[in-house]
Amino acid sequence: MGLFDKIFNNEYIKPRASEPPIGNYNYYQWDKPDFVLPDEFKLDENSSLEDALKVFWTAGGLDFFNVCDSKYYSWDWMDFVGDLYTSIDEGEYSAKGTGYKIPLPDKTKKELLERGVPAVFLTDL
Repeated sequence: MGLFDKIFNNEYIKPRASEPPIGNYNYYQWDKPDFVLPDEFKLDENSSLEDALKVFWTAGGLDFFNVCDSKYYSWDWMDFVGDLYTSIDEGEYSAKGTGYKIPLPDKTKKELLERGVPAVFLTDL
C-alpha cells in the first residue's frame, strides 16, 4: 500500500473537507520515542526536486506554511519539514524531468505566493 493510500487509514489525519488529501501526517506521533520515519519520506543524494516536493507536500507542507501556534505540532515534524523546506529553497535538489503536479488548487497556490512562499513550492514541474 502506497503512502497516498495510507492517508485515509488510522495512521493519518483526514484532511478538512475543503483541502485536498495531501498528507497531514499525525504530528503528535513524530515526537514519540518509537516513531520511525516512513520510507516514503526518506530522501538521499539521488533524489530529485520532484521527489523532495512530493515528500514536502505529503508530510504536511501546507500546514507548515499555515502554522500559527507551534504548540499544536510536533517539534520533530517541524524540524523535518523545516529542514526539507530549506534544502528545497536553497536548490539542493534538481528537477529530473519526471514531472510533479503541486497538489493544491490554483487559488491556494496564488494565496501562498502572495504571502511570500517561494515559487519552487508552487510551480508544477
